[in-house]
Amino acid sequence: MLQKVTGIVIRTVNYGESNKVVTLFTEELGKVAVMARGAKKPGSRLHSSSQPFVEAVYIFPASRGLGQLKSSDVITSYPEIRKDVERMAYAMYWLELVDRTVEDRVPNRPLYRILNEALQALNAGMDAEVITHHFELRILHLLGVAPVLTGCIRCNDVTDPMYFSVTAGGFLCARHNEEGSIRLSERLAKLLYWMSRHELSEFSNVPLTKETRLLLRQLFDAYMDSYSGLRLKTKRVLDQMQRLHLNDD
Repeated sequence: MLQKVTGIVIRTVNYGESNKVVTLFTEELGKVAVMARGAKKPGSRLHSSSQPFVEAVYIFPASRGLGQLKSSDVITSYPEIRKDVERMAYAMYWLELVDRTVEDRVPNRPLYRILNEALQALNAGMDAEVITHHFELRILHLLGVAPVLTGCIRCNDVTDPMYFSVTAGGFLCARHNEEGSIRLSERLAKLLYWMSRHELSEFSNVPLTKETRLLLRQLFDAYMDSYSGLRLKTKRVLDQMQRLHLNDD
């Protein structure tokens, strides 16, 4: 029996001279791998639908093993992302985050929607770093280790000034501030709160200064390193790219 699913390509591995093992993150089944025979050949009918972050409708046999992809119909390949190396690096980081945090064949429609919205926003030109931090918060929530960003983790106080502590796991007020925490401006504390509570579409026009970008990156990198347990190749590539930008500035 054949099954029809909507999915996003999150990983590909070459297999033999012309084939690929394609890992899809699907709405209906969660993460599933399929064999795409001949997909490495540019003229193959499966070539375009077996590229990273392509969204398509896929048809393959209902099987617990590695099914063979029979046909596909591309919904979007996110062409604007593919035109820009930096945007591609961000997208690949999100794909690896999903691949490393979801189990095989465990449906997760909310995360599928979040990944889809992130790719759409990136394709439309939205700030890649804002999307990334919003996405990272959702992944941390999925892992059950999201920081507390609604008020002081000790007493729920929301009075300015607010601090962020990686070791404590979120916001701290002035009374419970501890060594190693970072003081946040009122604007940045509110931004983190909104990121944790609201949809990505509400951040389409958030201007960030260079200093704010650096601080956000520092906070999220430290928190992800401490709590996610993930060491991702795509993140190292992204970090190298960001360091080059800093040197250029």
